[in-house]
Order: sequence, then C-alpha cells, then structure tokens
Amino acid sequence: MCKKLGISSVTLLVGLVLLWYTGLTSYVSTYWTQAKNGLKHQVPIEFEIERLRGEVAKIMPEMKKNFSTIAEEMVAVENLQKDVSQLRANLEKQKQNLLTMTNDLEKGTKVIYYDNKPYPADRVRDKLERDYASYKVGESELKSKEQLLEAREKSLEAAKEQMGALKSQKQDLEVQLAQLEADLKNVRLAQTRSKTALDDSQLARCKASLSELRDRLNVEVKKTELQAQFSNDAIPVDKKNKSTNDLIKDIKADLQPANGKATTQTAGAVVGD
Repeated sequence: MCKKLGISSVTLLVGLVLLWYTGLTSYVSTYWTQAKNGLKHQVPIEFEIERLRGEVAKIMPEMKKNFSTIAEEMVAVENLQKDVSQLRANLEKQKQNLLTMTNDLEKGTKVIYYDNKPYPADRVRDKLERDYASYKVGESELKSKEQLLEAREKSLEAAKEQMGALKSQKQDLEVQLAQLEADLKNVRLAQTRSKTALDDSQLARCKASLSELRDRLNVEVKKTELQAQFSNDAIPVDKKNKSTNDLIKDIKADLQPANGKATTQTAGAVVGD
C-alpha cells in the first residue's frame, strides 16, 4: 500500500513539473478565471439585491460603535475648554497682583501694606520674583492647552461631519437599491410577457456600481480613535538673584501696558507666604 502511494506521489510530482514546463499552467489559470466569472453571473440578481441590502443594514451598527468614542471626546473637549478658561482667569488675576507689587516696590518704601498689614519690602520683592516665575510657567501651560484644545475641536468636528456623510450615503444606497429592485421587477415582467431572455447588462452595471459604493462605505466605516498627547514644558526659571530695579523693569516691560499705569491694589496681592 505504501509502495503504491509513493508511486502515485512521484507520478503526480512529475506531472506537475511537466505541466509547468510545457506552459499548460496558463490554460489552467484561464479556465479557473472563466469558471469563477461564470459562477458569479449564475447568481440571481434578486439574491444579489438582498445581499447588498444586508450589507447596507450593517452600516448602522458600525456607526453606533463610534457613537461612544465621539461622545467621550465631546466630554473631554468640554472639560479642556473649562480648564483653559479657568487658567486664563487665574493668570489675569496673578498678572494684576504682580503689577501691584511691582508698582509698590518702585516707590522705594521699606514697608508695604496689604490688607492693612505691613510687609517688609524685601519680603515683597522675594515673593514678586517667585510669583513672576510661576506666572511665566502658567503662560506656557495655557499656550499648550490652547493648542491642544484647537486640535481636538477640529478633530471632533471632522468626526461629526464624517458620521453625517456616512448616514447620507447609507440613505442614498437604500434609495438606489429600491430603484434597482423596481427596475428588476419590470424586467422580469417584460421577460414573462415576451418569453424572451432580455439583456441584463444595465442591471449588471447598476449592481457593479452599488458594489463599488458598498466598498467605499465599508472603508469609511471604521473606528475613530483620537489620541492626543501634549507636553506641558515648564519654562526654566532663572535662579540668579536680580536687583530690585532690574526685576521691576523686567516685569513692567512684560506686563504693564505701554500707554497706561497699573492701578495699585492694596488688597489684591497676598504676601503672606
């Protein structure tokens, strides 16, 4: 038995080699292609319409998979908007306090009063330097968050537009399928009346067009995942001591309007740290 099996295997191998070298593989390939095409054309058009209807029906569940992703991104964007708004408000308040301390130090008094409490000018100067460094770090953080917010807002809007376009194309496919089914019924009725096999080339073209549209939709129906990363790089703070005059000049040049003086706030700055 084993001997017969071995002989058969050798015979098959030799046959394949001969088939390859004699160029008969092209005949086999051509025959296989024709067989596949013939089988495809044997499938009733009614069956293909139902198959396409089933494929179109699957679009909605695929769309729903993205609803949670988009909803989560909407909440994340709203939270980021609140963070940016709060950070802006905090920086504005901090800016006013810095200008107040700067103007008070510029007067050259040894003791400065805030909320009716005396503070040595040196202590106010030290706090001014620390708070100014903190302010610059906050500015950098605000800029990063603003850029991130802008990018995520654009991405979210694009996702919503994509979902809307997908829904519209799904509805258009459903209309085309209904029209194709109506056309097919007319053809079948004409075939019954005339007892003549009619040319289905137009229907075949419609079917091919619908198949192409289905493929395009399946490509577009994909999971939208947005990953956003951002780096909040703190601006390095110069640790070298500056003179009071240099510190005042730097802060006033950065924060005080060119044609205006900051209003001294006696209760706005808190020095008690």
